[in-house]
Amino acid sequence: MVLPPMFVGGLALPICMFWFGWSSRSSVHWIMPIIGSGFFSVGVVTLFNSLFTYLGLTFTAYAGSVFAGATLFRACFGASFPLFARALFNKLGVAPGNSLLGGLTILFVPVPYLFYFYGERIRGWSKRAS
Repeated sequence: MVLPPMFVGGLALPICMFWFGWSSRSSVHWIMPIIGSGFFSVGVVTLFNSLFTYLGLTFTAYAGSVFAGATLFRACFGASFPLFARALFNKLGVAPGNSLLGGLTILFVPVPYLFYFYGERIRGWSKRAS
């Protein structure tokens, strides 16, 4: 039962993006974007912990390589984000820029459910999954 926390994380990230983006202006009290950004930590912690546990349980013989690959992917994404983030927020602004990112996270909300309901079939496609 490692995937159900991902349901919470998958919903917390879009909530965070929209809440933070649309409350980050001078007419809104400063605590509102802070509260909204708190959902980011809930989303990231529940998603990463559940995902890494799922990967470790799925690829037990190759767990070290799977964790290294996942960490490399995450680091590359984190390193590339600053390359376009400044242009994104300068062109669109904070609220529309976060709405764009929130819309992208909404596209990924069904992924944990797909793994929960069809994970056995998906793992069956792999030669290395246990």
